[in-house]
Amino acid sequence: MRFWFLLLLPVLSFAQVKTESFVVQINDRSMYVLSPTKKSNLFSVIVENRSLSDQLGKFSVGDKNLKFVSVKSGKSETVEIENKTNETVVFVPVSPAFQEVPLYFGKKAYEIPSKE
Repeated sequence: MRFWFLLLLPVLSFAQVKTESFVVQINDRSMYVLSPTKKSNLFSVIVENRSLSDQLGKFSVGDKNLKFVSVKSGKSETVEIENKTNETVVFVPVSPAFQEVPLYFGKKAYEIPSKE
């Protein structure tokens, strides 16, 4: 009986969600963001497309486009972002168009609802 507990011990250590990357979940009517606690100039963003359509988006700071990403329905992509400015990086869904998603460090989890 004690042997089974020892096998579960590594699994129990992952019970609290911590991430060193942003995770952006795209759903059909909303988006969820899980953010890292520590701010960094170089970070990754995992874009998970849980919607029914393929997604095209871009990451930008102010007027400057940093990266573009294309994610098929039901898939995910990881993007490395470097931002040496004090401005917030924004994920902008281009096709289909959706509300912009600012990437805030230290905010844990937050939701971006669709604009009505």
